[in-house]
Amino acid sequence: MEEEKIITEEKINYAQVLELALEVGVGLLSSGGSVSRVETAVDRICRAYGAEEANVAAFPSMIIASVRTADGNQESHMKRVYSTSNNLALLERYNQLSRDICHNKYPVNDSLKMCFELAHSKTRNKWVIIAGASLVSGIYSIFFGGTVADVLPALLVAFCMSLLNEVLSKRSLNAYASTFILSLVGGILSVSLCKLLNIIGLPCQCSYVMIGTIMILIPGLLTTNAVRDMFTGDLMSGTFQLLNGILLAVVIAAGYGVSILALSPIADFTKYTFTGWYNLIDNTTWFRALMLMISGTLGAGAVCLFFNLNLKRIGWALLASVLALGVYVGMLEAFDYSNDYVFLIVLIPTLFAAILSEIMARSIKIPATIILVPAIIAVVPGSSLYYTMEAIVSPNMATMSASEWGVICLLTLLSIAVGICTATVLFHLFSPVKLKYYLKNKLAMKRKAEKYKNEMKIEKKDK
Repeated sequence: MEEEKIITEEKINYAQVLELALEVGVGLLSSGGSVSRVETAVDRICRAYGAEEANVAAFPSMIIASVRTADGNQESHMKRVYSTSNNLALLERYNQLSRDICHNKYPVNDSLKMCFELAHSKTRNKWVIIAGASLVSGIYSIFFGGTVADVLPALLVAFCMSLLNEVLSKRSLNAYASTFILSLVGGILSVSLCKLLNIIGLPCQCSYVMIGTIMILIPGLLTTNAVRDMFTGDLMSGTFQLLNGILLAVVIAAGYGVSILALSPIADFTKYTFTGWYNLIDNTTWFRALMLMISGTLGAGAVCLFFNLNLKRIGWALLASVLALGVYVGMLEAFDYSNDYVFLIVLIPTLFAAILSEIMARSIKIPATIILVPAIIAVVPGSSLYYTMEAIVSPNMATMSASEWGVICLLTLLSIAVGICTATVLFHLFSPVKLKYYLKNKLAMKRKAEKYKNEMKIEKKDK
């Protein structure tokens, strides 16, 4: 049986091998995988089928790969990536497929068939995604300081935005155009619905509703992958992705800002001036910590649904989220919720979550991103991005200037980046798998150099 799985070089069509490797790479990249993971998967698949050398360059919109066989023949392919999503279940399945292909070395045609079947399989339930997005908005409107009255409008607005996103995804719109439309509609619906509810006596606050809906638009997975790629050597790809994430954040702020300016005659941001749920009863440490832990844990669970996480992995993601939240709440209490120490307050829980995600991911053999994203969602700067935008369009309503809120937002992003990068670099340095892969490549290069020297000696003797 094992002999049947051994694939000799004479039987291999390396054009098909490259087609297979790039199909898997596109699947990983389009479902939320990092560039470094894509390059590693494509390289290993090519080598698994006998390629002596493989060179891969992956970018957010394209993958290029070439192979060289033992007899000196070369083959190269390129494949475009037209769309990306936050489909963590599909990411895990593509990752497992690449592992199975490398381990079992199936015939190339069989592997291609499995890849095409996975590409056309139904891996997401539209209504589960929409429900997850609605829950994310409702829960994080409370997490960032809103009251129970803010949950209903946040849920309804996010539900409408998710339905609109399903429609826009079937059109030929780029990410910036669709994000701006979603932000604009989200802002208009938030202001209008809160005004209507205020008229009938429900004291909901538009600011917290908007913050909740912003959380489903923040490019958290994109930024996480960008930072990881930059610090694992893919500087160009990481920079492109990070710039894309920053531009998307600017587009989000622009959409909500335009909606506030357009509806400022009917919007009343100062009528209800609650400073948060923690002022509804005595402002005690235990109550604040408890509310943050409960809402943060529920929010992480909602993110798992929104990002289509495999149900078998939700327990792992929630465990990492609860532990990281405990560290985050502890840091907030230690520094008395001061914005002066935002870098340190966010850095420590992010680093802890990143290390924990790497350990868990290796134990159950899945990409660390699947656990990391729900674990750090609570520190994503959704509120500071909103307050920056609000201070720009309506400075008389803001508690601080736009530059102060902007600095807090940038410091938060920087601390998330430093935390993730530190953990990634540490695990790349000390990972047995990475070390084995590095030594294997180094040995292959040494053998190649020796073979070249021997050929040169033979040529000299013949002359």
